[in-house]
Amino acid sequence: CWPQVPGFQQQVSAYYQAVFALGRKLFDGFALALGLEEGYFDPLVSRPPSKLRLIHYPFDGEAQDAPGIGAHTDYECFTILHATQPGLEVMNEDGEWIDAPPVPGAFVVNIGDMLEVMTNGAFVATAHRVRTVREERYSFPLFYACDYHTQIRPLPQFDNGAQDYETIAIGEHMWSQALQTYSYLRRKVADGELALPERARKPSSFGHLKKQTQPS
Repeated sequence: CWPQVPGFQQQVSAYYQAVFALGRKLFDGFALALGLEEGYFDPLVSRPPSKLRLIHYPFDGEAQDAPGIGAHTDYECFTILHATQPGLEVMNEDGEWIDAPPVPGAFVVNIGDMLEVMTNGAFVATAHRVRTVREERYSFPLFYACDYHTQIRPLPQFDNGAQDYETIAIGEHMWSQALQTYSYLRRKVADGELALPERARKPSSFGHLKKQTQPS
């Protein structure tokens, strides 16, 4: 149900269509970078569960500059983010948290779990978190996914026979991660109202976070 705000539905719908079209272009760019033909991924994106979130962080004059939303990776192929203020941090290849401030006229693009699977870890899912800051902040991430029932597995040129990445249905992965992430869904799982899929992977199974959580 759309809020009764004049022009809201039209403007948000137009933004979604524009940023989703950008996602198609980016997927073509990823295909070329992987040595594939432009348009290679088009058959996997006919009715995808890609979602746009509109997040508002209100001004908090008492807030201390400190970690806020916990470290995680996004479930989908990649995320296209527009934000109005700093606060986003990403983990670099050395396992260090660095700022990823907004750049005028540009988007932040984070690699997601499914692209890490497709490339057998050649592209690493971007671990990221959001600091608690004083400034009012708006954040609009578009989570770009393949179709719900798409079976994601390492592409042939990246399949080295290792068992690091088993085949995952993207919808099943998104659902299983949500069940383990959101508190109201975790309660339903604990109460037996909902059940995790049999092959559900634990959160933080992708990106540099997985290296930090694996036992030595």
